[in-house]
Amino acid sequence: MSFSDEIYAVGGRKRDKPTHQVNGSAIGTTNAFGTVDHDLHRTRRGPVAKFFSRAMIARLEKEIHELVQTLCNKLLAENSGSGGDEKRKPFDIAHAYSCFTSDAISSYCFGEAFGLLSSDGWQPNYREATLAVLKPVFVFRFFPFLVSSVKLGKYLVGYLPTDISLLIRTLQIDIPARVQKTKQDLDSGIVYDRPTVFADLLQSELDESEKDTDRLVGEAVAVVNAGTETTSWTLAVITYFLLTQPETLAKLQTELTQVVDDPCLLPSWTTLEQLPYLGAVMYEGLRLSYGVSSRTARVPTAEDLVYRGEFNKKPVTLTLPRGYAIGMSSAISHHDEAVFPDSYTFIPERWLDDDKKFRKDLERSMLGFSKGSRGCLGKK
Repeated sequence: MSFSDEIYAVGGRKRDKPTHQVNGSAIGTTNAFGTVDHDLHRTRRGPVAKFFSRAMIARLEKEIHELVQTLCNKLLAENSGSGGDEKRKPFDIAHAYSCFTSDAISSYCFGEAFGLLSSDGWQPNYREATLAVLKPVFVFRFFPFLVSSVKLGKYLVGYLPTDISLLIRTLQIDIPARVQKTKQDLDSGIVYDRPTVFADLLQSELDESEKDTDRLVGEAVAVVNAGTETTSWTLAVITYFLLTQPETLAKLQTELTQVVDDPCLLPSWTTLEQLPYLGAVMYEGLRLSYGVSSRTARVPTAEDLVYRGEFNKKPVTLTLPRGYAIGMSSAISHHDEAVFPDSYTFIPERWLDDDKKFRKDLERSMLGFSKGSRGCLGKK
Protein backbone atom coordinates (compact mmCIF):
# COMPACT_ATOMS: atom_id res chain seq x y z
CA MET A 1 0.00 0.00 0.00
CA SER A 2 3.00 2.33 -0.06
CA PHE A 3 1.98 3.56 -3.52
CA SER A 4 -1.27 4.92 -2.10
CA ASP A 5 0.90 7.27 -0.04
CA GLU A 6 2.35 8.52 -3.33
CA ILE A 7 -1.04 8.98 -4.96
CA TYR A 8 -2.53 10.90 -2.05
CA ALA A 9 0.65 12.80 -1.18
CA VAL A 10 1.18 11.86 2.43
CA GLY A 11 3.56 14.46 3.79
CA GLY A 12 1.93 17.58 2.36
CA ARG A 13 3.01 17.44 -1.28
CA LYS A 14 0.79 19.10 -3.86
CA ARG A 15 -2.15 17.30 -5.37
CA ASP A 16 -4.99 18.78 -7.42
CA LYS A 17 -8.31 17.09 -7.98
CA PRO A 18 -9.31 16.20 -11.55
CA THR A 19 -11.95 18.53 -12.98
CA HIS A 20 -13.89 15.56 -14.33
CA GLN A 21 -14.30 14.20 -10.82
CA VAL A 22 -15.53 17.38 -9.17
CA ASN A 23 -17.87 18.13 -12.09
CA GLY A 24 -20.01 15.29 -10.84
CA SER A 25 -20.96 17.08 -7.66
CA ALA A 26 -24.41 18.64 -7.54
CA ILE A 27 -23.07 20.95 -4.82
CA GLY A 28 -20.56 22.51 -7.18
CA THR A 29 -16.93 23.50 -6.73
CA THR A 30 -17.29 26.38 -4.27
CA ASN A 31 -16.56 24.13 -1.29
CA ALA A 32 -13.22 22.71 -0.16
CA PHE A 33 -14.21 19.17 -1.15
CA GLY A 34 -14.90 20.20 -4.74
CA THR A 35 -11.93 22.56 -5.14
CA VAL A 36 -9.58 21.56 -7.96
CA ASP A 37 -6.50 23.64 -7.10
CA HIS A 38 -4.29 22.43 -4.24
CA ASP A 39 -3.47 25.88 -2.85
CA LEU A 40 -7.05 27.18 -2.96
CA HIS A 41 -8.18 23.97 -1.29
CA ARG A 42 -5.70 24.55 1.53
CA THR A 43 -7.00 28.11 1.98
CA ARG A 44 -10.60 26.92 2.19
CA ARG A 45 -9.93 23.85 4.30
CA GLY A 46 -7.89 25.56 7.02
CA PRO A 47 -10.64 27.52 8.82
CA VAL A 48 -12.98 24.51 8.74
CA ALA A 49 -10.37 21.93 9.73
CA LYS A 50 -9.71 23.45 13.13
CA PHE A 51 -13.30 22.66 14.12
CA PHE A 52 -12.56 18.96 13.70
CA SER A 53 -9.56 18.89 16.00
CA ARG A 54 -9.72 16.72 19.11
CA ALA A 55 -9.96 19.76 21.37
CA MET A 56 -12.89 21.29 19.50
CA ILE A 57 -14.79 18.01 19.21
CA ALA A 58 -14.35 17.49 22.96
CA ARG A 59 -16.24 20.75 23.54
CA LEU A 60 -19.19 19.27 21.67
CA GLU A 61 -19.20 16.05 23.69
CA LYS A 62 -22.01 17.06 26.06
CA GLU A 63 -24.33 17.86 23.15
CA ILE A 64 -23.44 14.59 21.43
CA HIS A 65 -24.27 12.69 24.63
CA GLU A 66 -27.66 14.40 24.77
CA LEU A 67 -28.38 13.47 21.16
CA VAL A 68 -27.29 9.88 21.82
CA GLN A 69 -29.72 9.66 24.73
CA THR A 70 -32.54 11.02 22.56
CA LEU A 71 -31.70 8.50 19.85
CA CYS A 72 -31.59 5.59 22.30
CA ASN A 73 -34.88 6.61 23.90
CA LYS A 74 -36.56 6.62 20.49
CA LEU A 75 -35.05 3.24 19.59
CA LEU A 76 -36.19 1.75 22.89
CA ALA A 77 -39.68 3.14 22.34
CA GLU A 78 -39.76 1.52 18.90
CA ASN A 79 -38.69 -1.81 20.38
CA SER A 80 -41.14 -1.73 23.29
CA GLY A 81 -44.08 -0.87 21.08
CA SER A 82 -45.07 2.16 23.14
CA GLY A 83 -47.40 4.34 21.17
CA GLY A 84 -49.33 1.48 19.55
CA ASP A 85 -48.71 -1.55 17.34
CA GLU A 86 -47.61 0.71 14.50
CA LYS A 87 -44.40 1.39 16.42
CA ARG A 88 -43.48 -2.30 16.14
CA LYS A 89 -43.10 -2.16 12.37
CA PRO A 90 -39.58 -2.61 10.96
CA PHE A 91 -37.73 0.58 10.08
CA ASP A 92 -34.47 1.45 8.37
CA ILE A 93 -31.82 1.88 11.07
CA ALA A 94 -29.76 3.98 8.64
CA HIS A 95 -32.58 6.54 8.70
CA ALA A 96 -32.47 6.62 12.49
CA TYR A 97 -28.72 7.16 12.52
CA SER A 98 -29.07 9.79 9.80
CA CYS A 99 -31.37 11.82 12.05
CA PHE A 100 -28.76 11.59 14.81
CA THR A 101 -25.75 12.50 12.67
CA SER A 102 -27.64 15.32 10.92
CA ASP A 103 -28.56 16.88 14.24
CA ALA A 104 -24.99 16.53 15.50
CA ILE A 105 -23.27 18.09 12.48
CA SER A 106 -25.89 20.83 12.02
CA SER A 107 -25.57 21.86 15.66
CA TYR A 108 -21.82 22.07 15.21
CA CYS A 109 -22.10 24.04 11.99
CA PHE A 110 -24.87 26.49 12.87
CA GLY A 111 -25.27 26.41 16.65
CA GLU A 112 -28.72 24.88 16.32
CA ALA A 113 -29.63 21.31 15.37
CA PHE A 114 -32.05 20.55 12.55
CA GLY A 115 -34.24 18.84 15.15
CA LEU A 116 -34.79 15.65 13.15
CA LEU A 117 -34.55 13.46 16.25
CA SER A 118 -37.38 15.45 17.80
CA SER A 119 -39.75 14.48 15.00
CA ASP A 120 -42.11 11.52 15.25
CA GLY A 121 -40.54 8.50 13.59
CA TRP A 122 -37.51 8.81 11.34
CA GLN A 123 -38.88 11.10 8.65
CA PRO A 124 -37.70 13.51 7.44
CA ASN A 125 -34.03 12.59 7.33
CA TYR A 126 -31.07 13.82 5.34
CA ARG A 127 -30.08 10.36 4.13
CA GLU A 128 -32.67 10.45 1.37
CA ALA A 129 -31.68 13.99 0.44
CA THR A 130 -28.00 13.01 0.35
CA LEU A 131 -28.72 10.03 -1.89
CA ALA A 132 -30.68 12.38 -4.15
CA VAL A 133 -27.61 14.63 -4.35
CA LEU A 134 -25.47 11.64 -5.37
CA LYS A 135 -27.78 10.20 -8.03
CA PRO A 136 -26.88 12.59 -10.88
CA VAL A 137 -23.11 12.35 -10.28
CA PHE A 138 -22.24 10.47 -13.46
CA VAL A 139 -24.53 12.58 -15.65
CA PHE A 140 -22.98 15.79 -14.31
CA ARG A 141 -19.44 14.48 -14.83
CA PHE A 142 -19.99 14.13 -18.56
CA PHE A 143 -22.41 17.05 -18.94
CA PRO A 144 -21.22 19.60 -16.33
CA PHE A 145 -23.30 22.41 -17.81
CA LEU A 146 -26.37 20.64 -16.42
CA VAL A 147 -25.28 21.49 -12.86
CA SER A 148 -26.36 25.09 -13.41
CA SER A 149 -29.84 23.90 -14.39
CA VAL A 150 -30.33 22.64 -10.84
CA LYS A 151 -30.68 26.28 -9.76
CA LEU A 152 -33.97 26.50 -11.62
CA GLY A 153 -35.42 23.69 -9.55
CA LYS A 154 -36.44 25.79 -6.55
CA TYR A 155 -39.18 27.36 -8.65
CA LEU A 156 -40.55 23.91 -9.51
CA VAL A 157 -39.89 22.02 -6.29
CA GLY A 158 -43.58 21.31 -5.72
CA TYR A 159 -43.95 19.67 -9.13
CA LEU A 160 -40.85 17.48 -9.26
CA PRO A 161 -40.42 13.78 -8.36
CA THR A 162 -39.76 13.18 -4.65
CA ASP A 163 -36.04 12.44 -4.95
CA ILE A 164 -35.39 15.44 -7.20
CA SER A 165 -37.42 17.76 -4.97
CA LEU A 166 -35.39 16.55 -1.98
CA LEU A 167 -32.21 17.42 -3.84
CA ILE A 168 -33.45 20.90 -4.72
CA ARG A 169 -34.90 21.61 -1.27
CA THR A 170 -31.64 20.61 0.41
CA LEU A 171 -29.34 22.58 -1.89
CA GLN A 172 -31.39 25.70 -2.45
CA ILE A 173 -33.83 26.12 0.42
CA ASP A 174 -32.91 24.37 3.68
CA ILE A 175 -29.14 24.86 3.81
CA PRO A 176 -29.15 28.43 2.39
CA ALA A 177 -31.70 29.37 5.06
CA ARG A 178 -29.32 28.16 7.77
CA VAL A 179 -26.40 30.12 6.35
CA GLN A 180 -28.53 33.26 6.05
CA LYS A 181 -29.72 32.88 9.64
CA THR A 182 -26.11 32.64 10.83
CA LYS A 183 -25.32 35.86 8.98
CA GLN A 184 -28.38 37.60 10.42
CA ASP A 185 -27.51 36.48 13.94
CA LEU A 186 -24.01 37.92 13.61
CA ASP A 187 -25.35 41.19 12.19
CA SER A 188 -27.79 41.39 15.13
CA GLY A 189 -25.00 40.91 17.65
CA ILE A 190 -26.18 37.48 18.78
CA VAL A 191 -23.37 35.54 20.45
CA TYR A 192 -23.50 31.74 20.48
CA ASP A 193 -22.65 29.74 23.59
CA ARG A 194 -19.73 28.17 21.74
CA PRO A 195 -17.96 28.67 18.41
CA THR A 196 -19.75 27.35 15.34
CA VAL A 197 -18.24 26.51 11.98
CA PHE A 198 -20.03 29.07 9.85
CA ALA A 199 -20.12 31.91 12.34
CA ASP A 200 -16.36 31.50 12.59
CA LEU A 201 -15.95 31.42 8.81
CA LEU A 202 -17.91 34.65 8.48
CA GLN A 203 -15.64 36.33 11.02
CA SER A 204 -12.41 34.81 9.70
CA GLU A 205 -9.65 36.50 7.71
CA LEU A 206 -10.72 34.80 4.49
CA ASP A 207 -11.16 37.09 1.50
CA GLU A 208 -14.64 38.55 1.27
CA SER A 209 -15.20 36.59 -1.94
CA GLU A 210 -14.71 33.42 0.11
CA LYS A 211 -17.49 34.56 2.47
CA ASP A 212 -20.01 34.98 -0.32
CA THR A 213 -23.34 33.39 0.55
CA ASP A 214 -23.35 31.02 -2.43
CA ARG A 215 -19.86 29.78 -1.60
CA LEU A 216 -20.69 29.23 2.07
CA VAL A 217 -23.86 27.41 1.09
CA GLY A 218 -21.74 25.05 -1.00
CA GLU A 219 -19.40 24.54 1.94
CA ALA A 220 -22.32 23.93 4.29
CA VAL A 221 -23.92 21.35 2.02
CA ALA A 222 -20.59 19.53 1.69
CA VAL A 223 -19.95 19.44 5.44
CA VAL A 224 -23.52 18.43 6.35
CA ASN A 225 -23.72 15.73 3.69
CA ALA A 226 -20.31 14.29 4.56
CA GLY A 227 -20.99 14.44 8.29
CA THR A 228 -24.38 12.80 7.89
CA GLU A 229 -24.18 9.98 5.37
CA THR A 230 -20.79 8.36 5.92
CA THR A 231 -21.16 8.34 9.70
CA SER A 232 -24.74 7.06 9.72
CA TRP A 233 -23.93 4.34 7.18
CA THR A 234 -20.93 3.17 9.21
CA LEU A 235 -23.10 2.95 12.33
CA ALA A 236 -25.73 1.01 10.37
CA VAL A 237 -23.14 -1.47 9.08
CA ILE A 238 -21.74 -2.01 12.58
CA THR A 239 -25.23 -2.48 14.00
CA TYR A 240 -26.06 -5.08 11.37
CA PHE A 241 -22.98 -7.17 12.08
CA LEU A 242 -23.35 -6.93 15.85
CA LEU A 243 -26.95 -8.12 15.66
CA THR A 244 -26.12 -10.98 13.29
CA GLN A 245 -23.04 -12.05 15.27
CA PRO A 246 -24.20 -12.45 18.89
CA GLU A 247 -20.77 -13.57 20.09
CA THR A 248 -19.22 -10.34 18.81
CA LEU A 249 -21.95 -8.29 20.47
CA ALA A 250 -21.42 -10.15 23.75
CA LYS A 251 -17.68 -9.40 23.72
CA LEU A 252 -18.35 -5.72 23.12
CA GLN A 253 -20.99 -5.53 25.84
CA THR A 254 -18.65 -7.21 28.32
CA GLU A 255 -15.98 -4.61 27.63
CA LEU A 256 -18.40 -1.68 27.80
CA THR A 257 -19.74 -2.73 31.21
CA GLN A 258 -16.26 -1.98 32.58
CA VAL A 259 -16.77 1.75 32.01
CA VAL A 260 -20.56 2.19 31.84
CA ASP A 261 -22.15 1.97 35.28
CA ASP A 262 -25.25 3.92 34.32
CA PRO A 263 -26.45 4.02 30.67
CA CYS A 264 -27.75 7.54 31.32
CA LEU A 265 -24.23 8.70 32.24
CA LEU A 266 -22.05 8.03 29.24
CA PRO A 267 -18.25 7.86 29.57
CA SER A 268 -16.03 10.42 27.90
CA TRP A 269 -14.40 10.01 24.52
CA THR A 270 -10.97 9.65 26.15
CA THR A 271 -12.30 6.80 28.31
CA LEU A 272 -13.84 4.98 25.35
CA GLU A 273 -10.58 5.28 23.42
CA GLN A 274 -8.94 3.01 25.98
CA LEU A 275 -11.25 0.09 25.12
CA PRO A 276 -9.42 -2.11 22.59
CA TYR A 277 -12.34 -4.23 21.44
CA LEU A 278 -14.58 -1.19 20.92
CA GLY A 279 -11.84 0.34 18.79
CA ALA A 280 -11.52 -2.90 16.83
CA VAL A 281 -15.28 -2.99 16.20
CA MET A 282 -15.23 0.61 14.98
CA TYR A 283 -12.30 0.02 12.60
CA GLU A 284 -13.85 -3.14 11.21
CA GLY A 285 -17.07 -1.21 10.65
CA LEU A 286 -15.15 1.54 8.87
CA ARG A 287 -13.44 -1.08 6.71
CA LEU A 288 -16.71 -2.65 5.56
CA SER A 289 -18.61 0.62 5.10
CA TYR A 290 -15.87 1.97 2.78
CA GLY A 291 -16.44 5.71 3.19
CA VAL A 292 -16.46 6.69 -0.49
CA SER A 293 -16.23 3.46 -2.47
CA SER A 294 -15.66 4.97 -5.92
CA ARG A 295 -12.19 5.86 -7.13
CA THR A 296 -11.05 9.18 -5.70
CA ALA A 297 -8.36 10.53 -7.98
CA ARG A 298 -5.54 13.03 -7.51
CA VAL A 299 -3.41 14.93 -10.02
CA PRO A 300 0.29 15.33 -9.17
CA THR A 301 1.32 18.70 -10.58
CA ALA A 302 4.91 19.02 -9.40
CA GLU A 303 6.30 15.49 -9.68
CA ASP A 304 6.04 12.25 -11.61
CA LEU A 305 4.82 9.21 -9.72
CA VAL A 306 7.01 6.12 -9.68
CA TYR A 307 5.38 2.75 -9.05
CA ARG A 308 7.59 -0.12 -7.96
CA GLY A 309 5.92 -3.49 -7.69
CA GLU A 310 5.64 -6.93 -9.19
CA PHE A 311 3.91 -8.36 -12.26
CA ASN A 312 4.01 -12.04 -13.24
CA LYS A 313 6.43 -12.60 -10.37
CA LYS A 314 8.88 -10.12 -11.87
CA PRO A 315 9.76 -6.68 -10.45
CA VAL A 316 8.45 -3.73 -12.45
CA THR A 317 9.01 0.02 -12.30
CA LEU A 318 6.54 2.36 -13.97
CA THR A 319 6.69 6.15 -14.22
CA LEU A 320 3.37 7.97 -14.36
CA PRO A 321 3.79 11.50 -15.77
CA ARG A 322 2.70 14.50 -13.74
CA GLY A 323 -0.57 16.06 -14.78
CA TYR A 324 -2.50 12.81 -15.08
CA ALA A 325 -5.24 11.77 -12.68
CA ILE A 326 -4.77 8.54 -10.77
CA GLY A 327 -6.82 7.10 -7.95
CA MET A 328 -7.68 4.03 -5.93
CA SER A 329 -10.89 2.52 -4.56
CA SER A 330 -11.33 1.95 -0.85
CA ALA A 331 -13.57 -1.06 -1.58
CA ILE A 332 -10.74 -2.81 -3.44
CA SER A 333 -8.13 -1.87 -0.85
CA HIS A 334 -10.31 -2.97 2.06
CA HIS A 335 -10.74 -6.39 0.47
CA ASP A 336 -7.06 -7.05 -0.14
CA GLU A 337 -6.89 -10.65 1.09
CA ALA A 338 -3.16 -10.35 1.71
CA VAL A 339 -3.88 -7.72 4.36
CA PHE A 340 -7.41 -8.64 5.47
CA PRO A 341 -7.88 -12.44 5.17
CA ASP A 342 -11.53 -13.49 4.81
CA SER A 343 -12.11 -9.83 4.04
CA TYR A 344 -15.89 -9.98 3.60
CA THR A 345 -16.36 -11.27 7.14
CA PHE A 346 -16.73 -8.89 10.09
CA ILE A 347 -13.80 -9.86 12.33
CA PRO A 348 -12.88 -7.14 14.87
CA GLU A 349 -10.18 -9.42 16.30
CA ARG A 350 -8.05 -8.85 13.20
CA TRP A 351 -7.29 -5.37 14.57
CA LEU A 352 -5.80 -6.69 17.83
CA ASP A 353 -2.49 -8.46 18.36
CA ASP A 354 -1.85 -11.30 20.80
CA ASP A 355 -1.58 -8.79 23.65
CA LYS A 356 -4.91 -7.15 22.70
CA LYS A 357 -3.06 -4.08 21.47
CA PHE A 358 -4.28 -2.20 18.41
CA ARG A 359 -2.52 -3.14 15.15
CA LYS A 360 -1.57 0.19 13.60
CA ASP A 361 0.05 -1.58 10.64
CA LEU A 362 -3.39 -2.35 9.19
CA GLU A 363 -4.30 1.34 9.08
CA ARG A 364 -2.03 1.83 6.07
CA SER A 365 -4.46 -0.18 3.96
CA MET A 366 -7.50 1.85 5.01
CA LEU A 367 -8.77 4.40 2.50
CA GLY A 368 -12.21 5.14 3.94
CA PHE A 369 -11.04 8.60 5.01
CA SER A 370 -8.71 8.93 2.02
CA LYS A 371 -5.19 10.17 2.78
CA GLY A 372 -2.93 13.18 2.57
CA SER A 373 -3.81 16.86 2.53
CA ARG A 374 -7.26 16.16 1.09
CA GLY A 375 -8.16 13.43 3.56
CA CYS A 376 -11.49 13.55 5.37
CA LEU A 377 -11.78 16.22 8.07
CA GLY A 378 -13.60 13.78 10.33
CA LYS A 379 -10.74 11.28 10.55
CA LYS A 380 -9.69 12.43 14.01
